[in-house]
Amino acid sequence: MAKGTWYRENYMISTSPELIQPEAVNAAFESDAIYWARGMEPEYLKKMLSKSLCFGVYALPESSSELAGRSDPPQIGFARVITDEVTFAYLTDVYVLEEHQGKGLGSWLVECVNEEFASWPHLRRVMLMANLKEGEAFYAKMGMSQFKQGENGFAILNKQGRGSAMPV
Repeated sequence: MAKGTWYRENYMISTSPELIQPEAVNAAFESDAIYWARGMEPEYLKKMLSKSLCFGVYALPESSSELAGRSDPPQIGFARVITDEVTFAYLTDVYVLEEHQGKGLGSWLVECVNEEFASWPHLRRVMLMANLKEGEAFYAKMGMSQFKQGENGFAILNKQGRGSAMPV
């Protein structure tokens, strides 16, 4: 599968695994802004990232002098898709760091994710969990809607694991 890259103003979104910065992802997970996850040991974080389709959001420098001492632009956002890349996708860990919010980057990120999904001819379902107050309207832009429990005899089942930061 070809890796996607999108540009807008001084930002880039890329699915290139080489650009993902595990330390930046872990720092976000450890922040108060990311309420659903916790930081983890590097070996587990790297395994999680390697087994997912990841979209990194990067702030590009306005000049080459801003890259002094860096080989990659800073990662300021992220989205992770757990998937077989054919029929099913579970979207999780979507964020843009607070200092970069209010610029439409989160909406652009989900547009890029949705563009990737649109290229999968056999995609059956995309799922995610979201805060109903903010998340439902935000993800409606992707065509996401609530799965009505019990309709047509289907229900979403889940089990919370030890690594969850969500209250029971």
